[in-house]
Amino acid sequence: MGTRAAAFTAKIRNLNDFHTRLLHGVVPAPSGLDIANTLKYFSQTLLGVLREIQERPVDMLRHRDQDTIRLALFPNLDYAGLHQSIVALVDIMPLIQYGTQAPSNAEYASCYPERKVIDTLPYLVASMMTSIPESLHQQLITILCYHILPVTVGAPAVEGEEENYAAASVPAVLMMIFQYTDNSAYHCQLLECLMSLKSDIAKDLLCVIAYGTPTSRSPAANLLFYYWPSLNPTLYDRRGIHIKFSGEYV
Repeated sequence: MGTRAAAFTAKIRNLNDFHTRLLHGVVPAPSGLDIANTLKYFSQTLLGVLREIQERPVDMLRHRDQDTIRLALFPNLDYAGLHQSIVALVDIMPLIQYGTQAPSNAEYASCYPERKVIDTLPYLVASMMTSIPESLHQQLITILCYHILPVTVGAPAVEGEEENYAAASVPAVLMMIFQYTDNSAYHCQLLECLMSLKSDIAKDLLCVIAYGTPTSRSPAANLLFYYWPSLNPTLYDRRGIHIKFSGEYV
């Protein structure tokens, strides 16, 4: 166990070193492939940790009142340090010259020590849209819809809890996706996922329409009237609101 913890910490130092070299332009700069190989180590290590546990901590993520039980299942590794290193790398992804990749999976979400850290994942993952190539957009949307959002936005609040960060960040997540991809299929996939998890998602669309960027407002308005046509009582106006799944709204 001590050997695994030491190796885990050493790999985190590697990530921090990559961040420092990229941030300050130290030559030779690490490539995206170097970073991806290091992240692959964490993915494999955390998958191994999950296999050693008889219970299903990923299922426990959907229940906020089981966080204490879930955390007691895991070995003592520097999960918080890993999260901080990944956040720092996401911020400087545009500096990576080649080999940029989307996160391979979200299995490490179940290992994060605090719920408030897990609740930041939707915005963190969505913010990667600003720097990853278009070929990875589908993978990122899939990670959001199938791995991240169900265990953050979809986790019911405990009694007496105010709105959590994950739910509050939904308008920002929508705006980020609408801004950086014009593929209407991705927009619909994300919104339909959120519709199954959040009852007042229409309010989040209205928030994007009111305060979002000019690019994000148009798809938000189209989706609002497409899924809630009763909000637009004029039949003539409704006829112009439909979606063509070729990457554009018409």
